[in-house]
Amino acid sequence: MRNQANKRNRRGQTMVEVAILLPLFMTLMLGIMDFSRLYWTQSVVRGAAYEGVRMAILVEATDAQVESTIIEELKMGGVSVTPAMTVSERTPNTPVDVTVTVPFDFIAIDSLIPALSSLTQVSATVVMTHER
Repeated sequence: MRNQANKRNRRGQTMVEVAILLPLFMTLMLGIMDFSRLYWTQSVVRGAAYEGVRMAILVEATDAQVESTIIEELKMGGVSVTPAMTVSERTPNTPVDVTVTVPFDFIAIDSLIPALSSLTQVSATVVMTHER
């Protein structure tokens, strides 16, 4: 009889432990997912800026071609928002810089860490020297 009472008490103890630890575990998992999305978006934006500047250093490339290359790279990377892009002046033998910026919102973790609410966009700048 006493053995059955112990089993019921243990089941109750397990439920209490799960009730305490499950919210902490889920918050940790959501935080990992949010930061993973941030680093993934940052990587895609950096790659798009790199491909954009590679197009911009070519002599025959137009600004429209550079912008379409950036948008195509972002879409291939899974970023479907409209980017803000800047391309510096392109003169021979001078550095050309391309900056790509996309909006970014955290899904869950920004309400727990208020300092993250100021991070609203992901940006990357790449510089290469213009040909001839």
